[in-house]
Amino acid sequence: MYALYGALLRIAWAAILPYQFVIALLRGGPRLHWKERLGLLPGAASPPAGGIWIHAVSVGEVRLALSLLRPLRQRFAGTPVCLTTGTATGRALAAAAAPGEARPDMIATLPLDLPGPMGRFLDRLRPRAVLIVETEIWPNLLRLCGRRGVPVILVNGRISPRAHARYRMVRRFLQAPLGAVGLFGMQSEEDARRIRDLGARADRVRVTGNLKFDLPVPEVAPAQARRRIGLADGDAVLVAGSTAPGEEPAILQAFRALRDVHASVRLILAPRHPERFDEAESALRQAGLRVARFSRIGGEAAGAAPADVPYEALLLDTLGVLPEIYAAADLVFVGGSLVRRGGQNILEPAALGKPVLFGPHVDNFRAAATALTEAGGGFVARDGEELAGLAVRLLGDPAARRVAGAMARRVVEANRGATSRTIAIIVEALGPRPAAPACGAGRT
Repeated sequence: MYALYGALLRIAWAAILPYQFVIALLRGGPRLHWKERLGLLPGAASPPAGGIWIHAVSVGEVRLALSLLRPLRQRFAGTPVCLTTGTATGRALAAAAAPGEARPDMIATLPLDLPGPMGRFLDRLRPRAVLIVETEIWPNLLRLCGRRGVPVILVNGRISPRAHARYRMVRRFLQAPLGAVGLFGMQSEEDARRIRDLGARADRVRVTGNLKFDLPVPEVAPAQARRRIGLADGDAVLVAGSTAPGEEPAILQAFRALRDVHASVRLILAPRHPERFDEAESALRQAGLRVARFSRIGGEAAGAAPADVPYEALLLDTLGVLPEIYAAADLVFVGGSLVRRGGQNILEPAALGKPVLFGPHVDNFRAAATALTEAGGGFVARDGEELAGLAVRLLGDPAARRVAGAMARRVVEANRGATSRTIAIIVEALGPRPAAPACGAGRT
């Protein structure tokens, strides 16, 4: 089965890598880090053995990984931390972290999940432990860690109903890789049940909660955030964050409805992926709106934008600032939820005390969405018409909006604590510091 998996992976990469190379060449995109894909460390990096390797695939997972760095370093003083990612945006976010406890000692691209590249990477890194954020099941990585005696801990694990159904189709193949995981820190009882159903040993599964409840809230006052994007005191703001293809028509429908009753309302649109910035700007302009880009209005420093910036829609084309922009919002819609993408992080605006609107497709945040809607801090819209109705009602009722925002914040505060529980299972899994494993052990 591993041979078949390896063959399929080689075929897939043989098709994908030339395409990525051409796209990067034509668009001037980010480096593809070929050597790191083959298991070589970046540049002249030579970290000492016995560090902690954290893998976080993209932006959301990287934010969680960065939030764990400080408590990890407090508990395991002097232990280096390597972070691998699977996307250029995730890597950029990690590289932008402030120097010190909040930045990894090394950042690299995850090697191809083949025995050669993964084995080389493990040989050079010789980690004390591997932490995998959320649910990234890489069979060869897990198998090689098992053979080397490197503990693997899944943190903030989750399995959506759709992912669970797909994994069940290859459940027999997953038995051995899952058996190499020392502890599974799952977000909820339902996630724990699903991972056990796929073959995880019951005695290795813990429910630790969702780390996203513990993410730090941006330390910016709403008035300061509004000045940064050139808003006057009376301007109302709808922020549509982390949007996916196919969602702009519904967002624009809601925005038009808002403008019919609140002429000064402005829209801030933040596509989830940078490659969609131009496409999203085109949609805004085709709707007849005056559009500005965040990167071009002097928004790099708080208060730099003039109060009369002439835009009706602002395209947020800078990574890492969306949580701060949420602070400027009157209403927030979180994308990836009107289409079948599983939804994006609805807890970021909730933590800031904002009413949160989202679509029905929130499998990635099902428990959080349920908690928010039951508390009156979250609102589900199935399409543009429902989104427009909710937006108009909430924007027209400041008292109800304040209550909804307060309830949203209360849900976040009531569910904090996952970080300490996660650190506890990492300590449990690592135990006494082991001797460094021999290089090349267990490679096949």
